This record gives sequence, structure tokens and C-alpha cells, in this order.
Amino acid sequence: MKPRNLRTVTAALLFPLLFFLLSSAVAAADNQEIKLPPIEKVTLDNGLTVIVIEHHELPVVALRLVLKSGSASDPEGKSGTADLTAGLLRKGTKTRTATQIAEQIDFVGGQLGAGSDLDATYATCQVLTKHFDVGLDLLSDIILHPTFKEDEIERLRRQTLSGIAEQKQNPGSVADEKFSQFLFGDHPYGRPSEGTEESVPAITREDIVDFHRTFYVPNNAILAVVGDVKSKEALAKVKAKFGGWKSGDVPQPSVTAPPPVEGYQIMLVDKPDLTQTYICMGHLGIEKKHPDYFPIRVMNYILGGGGFASRLTDEVRSKRGLTYGIYCNFNSNKLAGAYEVTTFTQNDSTAAAIAAIIDQIKRIRTEGVTDKELEDTKSFYSGYFPLQFETPSQIATQILNVELYDLGEDYIQNYRQNINAVTKEDVLRVAQKYLDPDNLKLVVVSKADDVKASLEPLGSVQVISFTE
Repeated sequence: MKPRNLRTVTAALLFPLLFFLLSSAVAAADNQEIKLPPIEKVTLDNGLTVIVIEHHELPVVALRLVLKSGSASDPEGKSGTADLTAGLLRKGTKTRTATQIAEQIDFVGGQLGAGSDLDATYATCQVLTKHFDVGLDLLSDIILHPTFKEDEIERLRRQTLSGIAEQKQNPGSVADEKFSQFLFGDHPYGRPSEGTEESVPAITREDIVDFHRTFYVPNNAILAVVGDVKSKEALAKVKAKFGGWKSGDVPQPSVTAPPPVEGYQIMLVDKPDLTQTYICMGHLGIEKKHPDYFPIRVMNYILGGGGFASRLTDEVRSKRGLTYGIYCNFNSNKLAGAYEVTTFTQNDSTAAAIAAIIDQIKRIRTEGVTDKELEDTKSFYSGYFPLQFETPSQIATQILNVELYDLGEDYIQNYRQNINAVTKEDVLRVAQKYLDPDNLKLVVVSKADDVKASLEPLGSVQVISFTE
């Protein structure tokens, strides 16, 4: 059960500390310009988009390939298929065993990995420049020629099920998963990317092979090569390795948007031994390409995304002492994600914590924000964003995010300008438009006998067992 975009109670605990540690680095980067080298972008005859960026500061090359299909494309009843497929890429190809792949990348001191999320599948490799050919050969091999051996499938299936079972004992993770299911229902974003205890055993080798055959095609892929290389030479080598990759028709998942939340809908997950309550609450949010993305980001930082600087932390943690950590975020993806607040508190303060959260959401929709809050937020992002471009791997990640989510060629260059253009009026406008404190879904993981009565004045309470 993987954390989704920091939407776990663990994030609520760690974010203030991470914010504190990041602040000094942000201050140093505040005036740093983002100066990307020239970007060479070509599309091969088979549809593969290739992006090469020369970055000669270190003798390192990062390769990152993105397939524009992730767990949202899992077959019905087979959630976890994308995740298993990606996890098996390093477990053997037509010419290499899993051990040989591991030994070859370790021998050159490189890194090779793969994974998936809701919207995409990733395969990455980083090597010293002198081992570029080795890295490119291994990356192309695991993408083009995986064998998906039955014994490797069963081994990874057992590991996946073990991880799911372990996380199902974690109240914070359970709250996060139940909230996604409660909010999204049958929508793909309501399913855990790694699958469930019911779906993972149902996935067959044929399902995995079909997923690979269908979605692992060049016209569904983008490859970034960033580092100490020459563009012309790198493109020639990429074409030699990937030029024979056959294109295909990529089906797009048919998705119906979940209905908007009406009123307060509460799911109480009963775990009788808990003395602490874990809370996830929110409603539908925005997609990453949303035209109001920047003012929403600024508003969210002030409300609850800014660690010790946020209103929720100041009010719920510092002033009222109801929690040690609280965090909120608009989880934006290709499709509209969730707006979610996560926290934890003692059982006897559950209703007070929820009421305090709702009060702060209402407040930012009526009072607006101060000049200092706005300027502090702009200062943070102006310093934070350049830190995402310090290594070839980071550059590749950021460039591919722009491509994957179709954010526009000027997204990176104009990021800080767009942040700095946000006004107090913009923040108030988006708070009023995209926050809905009167219509929320809440998942509360706690001892039901301790908290149910205090929740009932909010609305109807559905009680389920922690083991469901």
C-alpha cells in the first residue's frame, strides 16, 4: 500500500520537520535562476519522443523513460497489474537473468529501476558517462524484452501481498486507502496502485503480458537522456536501440467522474484498541493542468501545505494542541484528484480537531490572507523550485512531468513568475471556488465506541470494521 502524493498521516508528521530542513536550502536558492541547457526533442518514426539535454557539470547520464499508462489502465478487477508489470522488468529478459541484470548494473556502479503510479509507468537508469552504452542497453532490454517468468511473478506476487497485509495494520495507511475508495468509488483513482488482497492473486501471467503488449509501445512513451553526453551521438544510440520498437494502438480508459460530495459523509473505521484517531477528510480537487493551478498551490500552502508556516498547523497544532502534525494538499494528476486534509489526534479530541479544520477552511474563504502570508509563500516557492534541477535525474524528472501532463513548453521557465503573479484576490477567489467546507467526506479510523457519538452531529456515520 504505497503512500499517494504525501496523502498519509506519516506526511502530516514529517512535513514540519522536512519544511524546517528545507528552509535553509530554499533561502540559498531564492535568487538562483533556472538555466536549462538547450533541449533537443525529436520523435522517431515509431512515435517514440526522445528528449536530450546536455548537462556537463558531472560525468553522469540519467535516462528516464515514461509510458503514459499506469494503474488507471489496470484491467477491471485486476488492480495492481501495472505495478506488477513494472516490478518484473528487472526480473529477466530474453538474454539476461535477473541476477545478470543486477550484476551488470552494479558492476558499473549504476542504478536501474522501474515502477508505476496512477498515470504512468517509469523505467530509470543512471550511470557514469563512460558507461552510457551499458546503461542504455540495459534500459532498452528490460523495456523491450522482459520474459515475465512464472517463478518471478509468484515471488513478486508474494512480496506484494505481504506488503499489502503489513500496511493494512497501519491505521494511517488504512485511513488513506479508505478515503480514496470512499471519495472516488469505481473511478480508477479509488483503487490502490499496488492492488488489493483480492485483485493481486487474480492477476495472471497473460494479464501481465497483455498489459505490456498493449501499453509498452513507443507511441505511448517519452525518453529523456540528461547528462554529460553529446546530443547528436546520444540520439543516434537511442535510435539504434529503440528504432525497431513496434508502435501500437493504445486504448484510453473510459472514466466517469465521481459525483460531487453532498453534505458531511462519514466513514468510521472501527479499531477497538486505538487510543488515537486518524483522520482523512476532503472532496474532489483539480487536475494538474488546471488553469488555476498556481493560485491554488499558493492558497493550499498558506492553509495547510506550508509546514509550521501554515494556518492549520498554527491553529490545530500550536494553539489548540490537538495534533503533532497536519497537512493538506490538492493531489493533481491527469484527471482531477482529491483535496485532502490528513491528521491524527487523541480519541476524545476527534470532533474538536475536525471542527478546527473546518473552521480554518471557512476562514480562508472569508478573511483572505495577509501580505506576509502571501510573500512568505512566494519566497518559499521561488527558492524551492530551482532545487528540483540540480542533478541530471532531477532535470529528467521535471522535463518528463511537463511532457506527461502537457503543461506547456514555458511551464518551467515561467513557474516562479506564475507563482509571484498570484494576488491576495486570486487566493480568495480560488479558496471560495475550490474549497467546499460544507460538503466533505471524512474517514475516521478510531475506536468507534469512543468517537461515534461526537461525530453524529456532523452527519450520518457509517461504521465498518478495520479488517474490512
